[in-house]
Amino acid sequence: MEKGWYNMGMYFHDRGEAGDRLADELINYRFENTAVLALSPGGVAVGEQIARRLHCTLSLLLTAKISAPGDESLVLGTLDQTGQFTYNSMISAGEMEEYMEDMRGYLEEQKLAQMYQMTSIVGENGVADPAQLVGRNIIIVTDGVKNGLSFDAALTYLKRIEVEKKIGAVPVGPAEVIERLNHKLDELHYLYIPDNFFSVGHYYTDEEKIDPDTVMERINNVVARWS
Repeated sequence: MEKGWYNMGMYFHDRGEAGDRLADELINYRFENTAVLALSPGGVAVGEQIARRLHCTLSLLLTAKISAPGDESLVLGTLDQTGQFTYNSMISAGEMEEYMEDMRGYLEEQKLAQMYQMTSIVGENGVADPAQLVGRNIIIVTDGVKNGLSFDAALTYLKRIEVEKKIGAVPVGPAEVIERLNHKLDELHYLYIPDNFFSVGHYYTDEEKIDPDTVMERINNVVARWS
């Protein structure tokens, strides 16, 4: 596992500061055929700083978790903006089969609703372009992880693309999730593992709201500069 902080209290002013700190850890990838893949609007704010420092492109793969009806804590899986659904690997195959028998119609309705929401952020042409990723070191970025399911979705997406390395960049997350992701990635960089993890937003003193209307503008500005 790459270096980070476990117990000392760490709060970031904003997502840009977290991205700048992660860029310090990733500086060896500057000019090294690298691309940053953000997994949320907040991840774009983090990834923007990494991409600028490393002189590489930035793209977005939006993901959305779908939970069981009436139980937000029971996440069935994660949908990405290309329409690919990744089942929650922490649920056994037998249990998942039972859930699907009972919830198949509900799941399809939720997929359509989430696809509509994601399209409203990135537009019809905002899907991550595999041509920007093929043959490169891919730095997968979020503004923090709670259960790591968005990373699972990203790794499922990247299976279809021949990339050099899959590198995680995470400002904050619980120890068990960081450990699980470390085994799935070629390399993982994190900044802080709290003793008791709260929500991702808890670790940012300036709880900025990322305007969905500016997400693609941020990405396009970086792409125009370094592509």
